Amino acid sequence: MSSGQKLSRFVFYSVWAVLMTVMTYVLGGAPLKVLRQQVGRVGYWAWTTAISVGFYAAGVKPVGIMLFSLVVLIGVFSELEELHLSFPVSAFFTLLINSLITGGAFALWVSRIGPKWSAEVHSAVDGVIKQLMAVNPNIPANYTELVVQVIPSAVMVLWISALYLAVLLEGRLSPAAKASGPAAATSQVPVASGPRALTMREQLAELRMPDAVVWIFILALLGAFSGLVKKPVEIGAINILNVCALLFFLQGIAVVARFFERLRMGAFWQFVFMVLIVVHLFLFVSFLGLMDYWLDMRSRMSKRPQEYNRET
Repeated sequence: MSSGQKLSRFVFYSVWAVLMTVMTYVLGGAPLKVLRQQVGRVGYWAWTTAISVGFYAAGVKPVGIMLFSLVVLIGVFSELEELHLSFPVSAFFTLLINSLITGGAFALWVSRIGPKWSAEVHSAVDGVIKQLMAVNPNIPANYTELVVQVIPSAVMVLWISALYLAVLLEGRLSPAAKASGPAAATSQVPVASGPRALTMREQLAELRMPDAVVWIFILALLGAFSGLVKKPVEIGAINILNVCALLFFLQGIAVVARFFERLRMGAFWQFVFMVLIVVHLFLFVSFLGLMDYWLDMRSRMSKRPQEYNRET
């Protein structure tokens, strides 16, 4: 590949990352991950940080903050991926590091703003809700307090979704993957449950939440709806519940994908049905993921009919 082609790809993925971050946020991670693969560690951190600072200095602070949060998210995840850690482990420590950095930045902002920080947050959220009400008048005007309460889980949901989509789409976007095959863009990471190393993308199809997540979900469910706890604890439980619902949704998506694979459904129809499922059946798929913890549906679907009949 010539230097001109490399430069054009470099600019293309940079612009795409900015546009996707502004338009969707969660889709901004995929081009950033390809960019990290192409330019390496030093080039990635230097270039993407410069872009983020540039937007912030130019007065477009929300774009600079959103982009930099994704830059750190994908950058840290890529560093852990290169250590040949599994997807769940890499994602967990990435989210932990991002949470610590964001918490520290928020604490500095609060110390700088002073007691009026709460009013600033409410005012910003209220402004966003009024913009949404202009598009959809059915949105209640009293949503501000509820949205403020679930900001922590909303941020975590966005980060998890961005990581998941970055790993899922990297093989489709990477020039190296297109030239060498779909598995070329992701590192081979060994997992204990398989006889061979699995790519990060392949691990998404085997995604299974650990036991601790199930018990955390049950405790959060009790805290959110039992009415036996104080308001701050209830708000914390609701935030945890939101994150757990997404985690089980991702596990449910893996179950649905395995079902489509068993049906030998074409890629086009898989995409169509996945879009419909994500838009209309979020809670059902989350429940499916939770049930998979006990029923192990993917293992059952992988067995031949005679083996399944022998068990039942």
